[in-house]
Amino acid sequence: MMESNVLKEPVPIYSADDGLFTPEIGSWGVQKYRLVGMYNELFSKGMKERWDRRVYIDLFAGSGKARLRDSGRVVLGSPLLALAVPNPYDRYIFCEQDSDAMNALKQRVSTLNTNLDVHFVDGDCNEQIDRIISKIPHYSSGTKVLSFCFVDPFSLDIHFQTIGKLGNYILDFLILLMLSDPMRNEDRYTEENSKRIELFLGVRDWREKWKSAKSRNMGIRQFLATEFANQMIMLGYREEALSSMVEVRSDDRNLPLYHLAFFSKHPLGYKFWNEVRKYATDQTSFEF
Repeated sequence: MMESNVLKEPVPIYSADDGLFTPEIGSWGVQKYRLVGMYNELFSKGMKERWDRRVYIDLFAGSGKARLRDSGRVVLGSPLLALAVPNPYDRYIFCEQDSDAMNALKQRVSTLNTNLDVHFVDGDCNEQIDRIISKIPHYSSGTKVLSFCFVDPFSLDIHFQTIGKLGNYILDFLILLMLSDPMRNEDRYTEENSKRIELFLGVRDWREKWKSAKSRNMGIRQFLATEFANQMIMLGYREEALSSMVEVRSDDRNLPLYHLAFFSKHPLGYKFWNEVRKYATDQTSFEF
C-alpha cells in the first residue's frame, strides 16, 4: 500500500552559523525556502517507487545557507534542503556562478558525511547548460529518469533557451519569476536596445505583444508571467501553471516581490504542488 504523501509538519529550514560565506536575504526568503523544501519532500517520496532515478537540479544554487537581514538568523538554502529530504534524490546537480558561493556550498556539502551522488557545475547556467544536461542520467527502457529543477535567479537572469533545453527531458520546474524589478524599471526593460525580455521569453516579437497588452491595460507583471507560462505550455507543460503561482510579498510594505511558478507535464506534479500551496502559511495565489 502506498504511503500518504501529505506533509505532517513544517520542513525545518533554520540552521546554525558555520562561519562560511553566507549572503544576506530579506525575511520573505523564508517563505520561498519553506515552499521548495516542502515540495522536495513530497516529490522525492512520492516518486521513489515510480522512477528508477530521481534527479534534483539547482540552476542558481547559491552558497547553501543565507542570513536573514532583519534577525540575523541563518536558514538553509535550496541545495541543503534538497540534500536533507528523508528520501534522498539519486543524483544532485548544483550550478552556481559566484565563486565565493560555490566554494562555500562545496564545503558545506563535504561536511554532511553522506554518500549522495552530488555534481557541481561552476558558471552561468545559461552558458553551462550543456554541461548540466550531460550530468542527467540517460533514460532507457530499463532506467526511468525523472528530474526536478529549481530556478532561483536574482532577476530575469534565466534564458528561455536554457529552460527549453531542459524541457526536452522528463522534468518538472519550480521557477522564481522575479517580476518586481521590471515593474520598478519598466522603461529600462522595454527600451529598444534591451534584450532582457527577449532572452527571458525566448521570443523576438514580444514588443508587439507588449504594445497590444498595454492597450488592454495589462501591466508588465501580468504580461511577463502570462507570456512565460504560454511559452512553457508550448513545450508541453500543463495550463495550470498561471493559476497555481504563489505570490511572495515584502514584510514591510506588502509589495509583490516575486512569484513561484510550478510547471509539470503530469497532473500528479500539480497534486503535490497544490498540497504545498495549501499547507504553506501566509501565501496567496497569483492574482492580478
